[in-house]
Amino acid sequence: MTASRHTNYCLLAIFLASGLASAQQQPATDEVDMLLRQAREEIQKFEKAGGKKDDPNHPVEKWATTLWAIRDKSQRTPGRDKATAEAVHLLIHAGRFQEAQARADQIPPNDPAWQSLAQVLFEAASLQKDFTYFFQKLQSVLPKAADDKTRAALQLTLGRGWRAQKDDQKAKVAFEAAIDADRNSSSGRQAETELYELLHLGPGQPAPRFSATAVNGTRISLADYRGLPVVLVFWSTH
Repeated sequence: MTASRHTNYCLLAIFLASGLASAQQQPATDEVDMLLRQAREEIQKFEKAGGKKDDPNHPVEKWATTLWAIRDKSQRTPGRDKATAEAVHLLIHAGRFQEAQARADQIPPNDPAWQSLAQVLFEAASLQKDFTYFFQKLQSVLPKAADDKTRAALQLTLGRGWRAQKDDQKAKVAFEAAIDADRNSSSGRQAETELYELLHLGPGQPAPRFSATAVNGTRISLADYRGLPVVLVFWSTH
């Protein structure tokens, strides 16, 4: 074997070994899913046995700390991002909103975990019926968000927040901003759907035009029944 070929083989071996070591250090999403299943089972068992959410022995703190440790020890990966959001999510479901907010305050604006965490904070605001922290936090993160996908997720969730507050104009602006940020992301596509619902499917708005084939083969159109009462029955078969 020539010296150059031997060198190439050595470099390849080092590269593969370092890649394997790195992969072993990073949390896979299925590992986080396994921890979440264990957490939910233990929390459900504790609460079914009569344990209260404000009990100091409630297992939620242990599991939130376990998931947060994955964040602290890992580089940015989907598994780490999910562990971050779910650590906050568990605290919210246990009614520990201040602890959840304290965790969220530790996450920098350029962290991709905000793609999931924004919706978690929306859920918390809905449960509390108080959107003060939700709007303050997301609006402070948005200008510093590092990538289009994260900005789209933040704008989508802000739009949902404004809809919950009955401010359709601000919701419309937020949904449009989500689409502009990253139309092809899951958040951008969802924003398109929710914007359409906001603009066309709200109470008091004209029903979307459609036509269909009746059971007898004739073609009918909703426009043919303008000014008349119409009852729509939705059903499906499996």
